[in-house]
Amino acid sequence: MSKIFLLSDQPVLLCGFEHVLSNTGFEIIGSCQAAAFADAVASGVHPDVLLLDITAGLTFADLSQLNSCIPDCPVVLWADALPLELMFKTLEYGVRGIVQRNVQPEQLVESLRKVSAGELQIGFGATSSDAAPPRRRVALTPREREIVSYLRQGMRNKQIAGEMGITEGTVKIYLFRLFHKLGVRNRFELAQCGSDDPLQLAPGPVVAPEKPEKTSPGAYV
Repeated sequence: MSKIFLLSDQPVLLCGFEHVLSNTGFEIIGSCQAAAFADAVASGVHPDVLLLDITAGLTFADLSQLNSCIPDCPVVLWADALPLELMFKTLEYGVRGIVQRNVQPEQLVESLRKVSAGELQIGFGATSSDAAPPRRRVALTPREREIVSYLRQGMRNKQIAGEMGITEGTVKIYLFRLFHKLGVRNRFELAQCGSDDPLQLAPGPVVAPEKPEKTSPGAYV
């Protein structure tokens, strides 16, 4: 049974989360405002996943503080739709799921289950079920091309991380970016990119090694 901790500044919403998650296979081990979570961790709380409501607004400084309290715990945001660049940035602070507030209760539960199992649950909006991967030239960085190459060899995330000398979480972030960049929906479609048309994945320009972007502590998610 996965242990979940609920974070919100709205007591009524916390009660609603508890009601939805009761008898769903989650053990609710606590709830509080985000600002009080450090005290909860200090008292011995160690959840498997955090559900964080950002109705009242949240800064990247807040996310950074949560991530420093319990760095290996995935975070699921309960939020309105976020701009894509902010979605990418939240991944750097332990966010592994974003659930929009208009979803049905069972969709929230399913997303939490998948995140607690190690999956990334961040949607891109509706796509046609029969849409084919795009046939266009896309510039990829050397690291992105390397990941596509490993996928085509049938490697899993843990194997790719070992080959590239990065963490499994970083592999997931790369995959998330590639899914959007190439307009594909899953690993299979990503692996297929370039298999029939070697020109589809155009090499990107030679650039200096990437450095993590600095984000102002006051920048809002």
